[in-house]
Amino acid sequence: MKHALVIGGSGMLAGAALWLAEIGYHVSIIGRDAKKMSRLTKRLPDRLSAILVDYRDDLRLKEALRRPMAIHGDFDLVVAWIHSDATDALPCVLSVLRGGTDVFHVLGSRSNSSDVRNGLTIPEDVRYHQVQLGYQVVKGQRRWLTHEEIARGVVEAIQGNKTYHAVGMIENESV
Repeated sequence: MKHALVIGGSGMLAGAALWLAEIGYHVSIIGRDAKKMSRLTKRLPDRLSAILVDYRDDLRLKEALRRPMAIHGDFDLVVAWIHSDATDALPCVLSVLRGGTDVFHVLGSRSNSSDVRNGLTIPEDVRYHQVQLGYQVVKGQRRWLTHEEIARGVVEAIQGNKTYHAVGMIENESV
């Protein structure tokens, strides 16, 4: 069985985590909210595993990643929504990957995708993708994307194997 890691999967990426489980992945989900995580993992307990860890703590994050890898194997796919105040979290995740992994890095609307990509050291055998979140315009007013729109956009990026995928409208798009 393929193994996926979803960082931030108990919240806005819950739909993407469920989709991955439904198409045959075992999904290890990193989150901090035990209640949210429990509600999610109860939906498909044989396919979803909780990793309760604050990804801002590099040592604990690395340790937490080793356990599901020992049980379910290396990660074939990573979906990572990591806040900008955790600059070492994605490099920490990248350091444990072992070849052939697709990484879908979810970026906020204000991120400069080129700067983010240029600031990372991507291992040779890792395929790096970006999913940038934007906004919707409804009745002339901007609004944030819903959880469902975000999850659907991530799924579209994975299905299309896109290097860069914008969800909603992006200002000053930099690809």
